[in-house]
Amino acid sequence: MPPLTIRNSSGFGRRGLLRDWLAEARSRFGTDPKTAFILSGGGVLGSVQVGMIRALTEAGISPDIITGCSVGAINGAAFAADPTSRGVDRLVRLWSNLADGKPDLMPRSRIPLIAQMSFKRASIHDPSKLQQMLLDELPVRTFSELKVPFACVATDAHEASAHWFDSGPLIPALMASAALPAIYPPVEIDGKLLYDGGVVNELPLQWALAQGATTLYILQVGHLDARPLEPEKPFDSLMHAYWTARVQRVEEDLAQISDECEVIRLPAGGSPRVRFDDWSRSRELLAASYEASREFLSTGEAADPIHGPTTSL
Repeated sequence: MPPLTIRNSSGFGRRGLLRDWLAEARSRFGTDPKTAFILSGGGVLGSVQVGMIRALTEAGISPDIITGCSVGAINGAAFAADPTSRGVDRLVRLWSNLADGKPDLMPRSRIPLIAQMSFKRASIHDPSKLQQMLLDELPVRTFSELKVPFACVATDAHEASAHWFDSGPLIPALMASAALPAIYPPVEIDGKLLYDGGVVNELPLQWALAQGATTLYILQVGHLDARPLEPEKPFDSLMHAYWTARVQRVEEDLAQISDECEVIRLPAGGSPRVRFDDWSRSRELLAASYEASREFLSTGEAADPIHGPTTSL
């Protein structure tokens, strides 16, 4: 049976389209329940997802499908390669190493960030360390080698639409999905110029729905609580506006499917103010999300986030 067509993400904001697509998926794939883990983008906050995955694994909840965006694509692919407690331990070790600066994916410069952004080059950072980390840490090289069906999303810069990967070489797809504009350069694949998937699709639901997912566990990081922002610098307001736009897209998509699927949004446990290139709090974030998610999966109740609104410079 041929797969469902993945439409451009710009169409998914239209009322009812996700519901129509879910109905089509069910008619094509049947009604057997499938569980999906949906991992958002979120940069240095990605260790939050590892705590969530650890809690899910300990609770005996395993995915039939995994989708990811940006850092969620990296975490999702790593877990899809080994969806066991051993795979969780691998992710914990990876993020613990990042907390210790091994590798230093975004080395600090003596030149102010604003000045760096004025340079005539595509990005502030060289992506080679990220690529080498993926080569060192991922036990597989292609989508077909993954133990759980997995897809990740990038942004087609020319078409202003989502570009999905679910086959072929894995690491180039992850590099494209995580190519945060200005931080890392875009990735060219098959003549397409690709940026971070979060630009157009922060929470990559569509591929999971197309495969017939009926239970969606949402592993979302980024702007983790609803408390108002008190800007300290102009960039704080810029980042808040950026996250607000992404959250609005997420809420619109979830509103289209919430009465058709079981949607479980895991709590992050906290939302600290963390500089976009500061990985040092990864262990703290992982521990907080693990405890909050473990309690939620056990009792159905989630505590309020601990503190802080978003990432910053």
